Amino acid sequence: MSVVSSRVTSVSSILKGSGVRTALVGPQKKICFKLPRDLKTVLLNYENGRDRQAYQDMICILRDSNVKDHELLELLKDLQECMSMLGSVHSLFIEVILNISWINRAPEVTACFKKFVLELLCMHIYHSKLVINKLIFKFRSTDEGATQWINGKCPESYIAKIGHIHDLLKKFLQLIPMSSGLLVQSLTSIYPHTSEGILVTEQYLLALVHIMNYAPQLRKDILCLIIDRLIALDVSVPPSEIQNFEDGDMEEDEDEAIFDMDDSTAKNNGKNTVDMQMKHPGAQMLDICMEQILSYIHNFCYVNGQLQIDPLKSIYNDLLYAFEKLILPTYASHHVQFLMFYLCSFKSAVTEAFVRWLWQKVSNPNVAPILRQSAVLYIASLLARATYVTIGLIQGVLSEMSTWIHSYISSQDSLECANSDVRVHAVFYSVCQAMFYLLAFRHKDLMDGERNLRFLEGLNLNKIVTCRLNPLKVCQSAVVQNFAAVTRKYQLAYCYTVIERNARSNLPVQYSSNRYQSLNWLDTFFPFDPYRLVLSGQRITELYNNSQTAISNESHVSTNKVEFDDDDFIDENFSSHSFEAQNRLDKFSYSTSPGFKYT
Repeated sequence: MSVVSSRVTSVSSILKGSGVRTALVGPQKKICFKLPRDLKTVLLNYENGRDRQAYQDMICILRDSNVKDHELLELLKDLQECMSMLGSVHSLFIEVILNISWINRAPEVTACFKKFVLELLCMHIYHSKLVINKLIFKFRSTDEGATQWINGKCPESYIAKIGHIHDLLKKFLQLIPMSSGLLVQSLTSIYPHTSEGILVTEQYLLALVHIMNYAPQLRKDILCLIIDRLIALDVSVPPSEIQNFEDGDMEEDEDEAIFDMDDSTAKNNGKNTVDMQMKHPGAQMLDICMEQILSYIHNFCYVNGQLQIDPLKSIYNDLLYAFEKLILPTYASHHVQFLMFYLCSFKSAVTEAFVRWLWQKVSNPNVAPILRQSAVLYIASLLARATYVTIGLIQGVLSEMSTWIHSYISSQDSLECANSDVRVHAVFYSVCQAMFYLLAFRHKDLMDGERNLRFLEGLNLNKIVTCRLNPLKVCQSAVVQNFAAVTRKYQLAYCYTVIERNARSNLPVQYSSNRYQSLNWLDTFFPFDPYRLVLSGQRITELYNNSQTAISNESHVSTNKVEFDDDDFIDENFSSHSFEAQNRLDKFSYSTSPGFKYT
């Protein structure tokens, strides 16, 4: 006796392609079949198992045919009459309906579709995740004739169409506040990959910005999502590959190329920077995304040109949370941290609060050393580069650093034998390097006036450079040379004796025990090095200090002999447009972070 096995086609397979038939006859054009007139009977027969074929045929018609406006309108009205029947068993049917393109249809059809979705969610919360996913996914879908954005500006036609989805999401959050968690999960999982192109990414990011406007309770989570994705994009784009150089420029000497990048902002001031194209596609995408977020921050804090204090406090707290969680622990991020740089420019109190918060990280021994080192780099780089920073704030930070350094030195001097492993004193050396860097970079502002000079004399720099921990031996050579030139000129400290002794000593580079690493462990980037993105960079240029204020010739130091001449002093007549002056900066380019060169 033979056994005949029967297999019932699963309803879920209806949404899939027709397999062999598609391969034989090729893709089919959209066809139009009539939907069943008695929808309620079709749903009941499917649930009772009396007639599943009619239900499956209806799903195929909705999936494959081009449903006209009047047909869709009639279907939606029928669905509202049997809304109570659309439970979990009909999730496939609901998915097919949500897949129908509806935002480009007649106003009455669009309004009816939105009403259907809201009523469905109110009656059957089971479909919440499916509905939210389908709505969010439409943010990243693009029409074949989609208009490209110009200078980061979204076409008004797209904003009008996508507004229907935002209306649904806003009402959905009002009706079911607990659904905010589902929304954040969907926004995270559906965030487009960079390989999907610039248009998809900028559309999706625009949607996230709009959601933050009507759902402020989600702003912190959405900002963290955006910043997390932008950081991943930022670290994948080498700064040396951002600007679009000519072929001849690529053959330049390595040092000259570094300084060309340093002055890229100044060179572009005379050009239409918006029209410049960056050669790295990731940089183009990052630029557009950064412009959207910077624009959002500005529009959120300013109303009719007036700064609003409460919104400023709110977004500062949200950005600070994202900064602590994502930006501060990230190494080699070049642009995303400028979100805080830009926000701090709105009010001096914000800058002071941010610097105070960073210094609390540095001075807290319970914080991981690598985070303390990163925090002090942010302090030094912000104070050196921001044009809106006051001299009083710089002096206050230098005073705090000096007090902390001297306290650390005293604690080590009280020990009979200090630990010789430089990694144990990593935070100390980082604070010293930050202090040296800041003094060298802003020395012209700090030395302006006899009162300021007396303040610097009170820092007791000579004790710092001559202590037995010997920070001049560990800090980056370029920073040390410029700091030495500045302190010698103003007779604040004499570093060259220590530098000469360090140059004669034979330092261990690396042992097999890994106890000693190369002393280049302190060769790190300064987080607010020049901003190289073109479109969003226009917001940063006027806030940014591009001047090279410290010049020295590092070649004066050799392993056996130290020679001094007039070049050890700061050149007061230095012009940033002088080619000769640029060559003198070869060994110390603040723009590329001392000791960090792009290859």
